[in-house]
Amino acid sequence: MADLKTTQLEISLSTSYLYEPSAGSKKGLLVLHGFSDHARSVKKRLLGRDPLNGCHIFVPNGLFPSPTKSENEFREGYAWYFRDPVSGKQMISPEFAAKSLVKLIQQVGFGHLEWTILGFSQGGFFAPFVVKAGLSCQRIIGVGSAYRLEAYEGLSHVNVFGVHGEKDTVVSFEQAKASFQSLEKKGLGKTFYAIPELGHTMNDSGRKIIRDLLNSN
Repeated sequence: MADLKTTQLEISLSTSYLYEPSAGSKKGLLVLHGFSDHARSVKKRLLGRDPLNGCHIFVPNGLFPSPTKSENEFREGYAWYFRDPVSGKQMISPEFAAKSLVKLIQQVGFGHLEWTILGFSQGGFFAPFVVKAGLSCQRIIGVGSAYRLEAYEGLSHVNVFGVHGEKDTVVSFEQAKASFQSLEKKGLGKTFYAIPELGHTMNDSGRKIIRDLLNSN
């Protein structure tokens, strides 16, 4: 059997995003969804319905379609990269999507902003790669995510905060807390917020923490 070969294609790729402007602000909030998730869903989940003032809000959909099947239809969903959480095998690297996302931000005219990244689940894992790709960002808020120390190498200027449900069974609370403590030892991890009785989602208590963090500077 012939070996599978890999090559690169130069293509134009359609993508979609939500954008809410903030007149006169030099700050941006980049909200990154999780695996098989989408922009509208993650924005509502993490920020609720109330307006957030003082920053531009940019919520892109991932580059790769990853719909989920319900009883009678497929639900819209996207991914930033593909990695088997059991074997650790990586099929599509986060670096490609990170470079593409930074290029999109520059293309739509937001490259001059100072960003905070709010990443849910896979979006939290993905966040440091976006900073390494060139996004001007000094703060990452991970929600329902764990933290790979090696992904933060060279990012000593970034302050990382974690918000996590104690009942999360997708990204376990224990895994998230232990990996965040590794960042704390390196001076990157600042505060880890535990939300009692919360699974792999968000509630009003967690949304208040997120908004308080976003309003803290």
